[in-house]
Amino acid sequence: MKNGLYSVDGEVVIGSVATATERLLSKIELWHMRLGHVSEKGLIELGKLELLCGDKVKKLNFYEHCVYGKACRAKFNAGQQRTKGTLNYVHADLWGPTKTPSHSGARYFLSIVDDYSRKLWIYI
Repeated sequence: MKNGLYSVDGEVVIGSVATATERLLSKIELWHMRLGHVSEKGLIELGKLELLCGDKVKKLNFYEHCVYGKACRAKFNAGQQRTKGTLNYVHADLWGPTKTPSHSGARYFLSIVDDYSRKLWIYI
């Protein structure tokens, strides 16, 4: 128990039974985890900038969950506005029903966005 909290440092070993074993982490593994599972290249760059408190960067073990946990995002091209004036093109979305009604009893809402001015109207 540390500062009123119970902590377990270890790793899960899966076999015929699942158990937790104590394992001491290196300082670089701690930095890797503290920085959101940053890559080894990222740690090397931080080490060059002397931002790791003098800790030496060594080869990290491969953890499958680090790779699968990284989010990938496709890049989108900059949008081109084709409308020449307000209300030439609008986007509308009807949302609902909600589990909890509004104060007026409404359970749906309609949103309308003007493509040219980006003005938004919401009707409950």
